[in-house]
Amino acid sequence: MIPRSGCDPEINVVSIGAKILQKVAEESLSLDAILIDCSSELKVSIDHIILSLDWLFSIKAIGINGTEVFINEA
Repeated sequence: MIPRSGCDPEINVVSIGAKILQKVAEESLSLDAILIDCSSELKVSIDHIILSLDWLFSIKAIGINGTEVFINEA
C-alpha cells in the first residue's frame, strides 16, 4: 500500500495524512473544509486527500461525527 521507492513524498498517503492530522489537531475542521483547504494548501488533487482520509480512517487515527473530523485518542 505504501511504496518505498519511486513515489513522490508530497503525494504519499502517509505524508498527506500527517499534514491532515496536524491541521485537525490545531482546529476542529469539517470534512468539506479538509477537502477544499488541504487540496489547495498541499497542491494535490482531492482524490489524494480522500485516499489519505480513507487511510487515516482505516487505521483508526481519525473518526467522523456527522461532518466533523476528529482525532481518535490512543
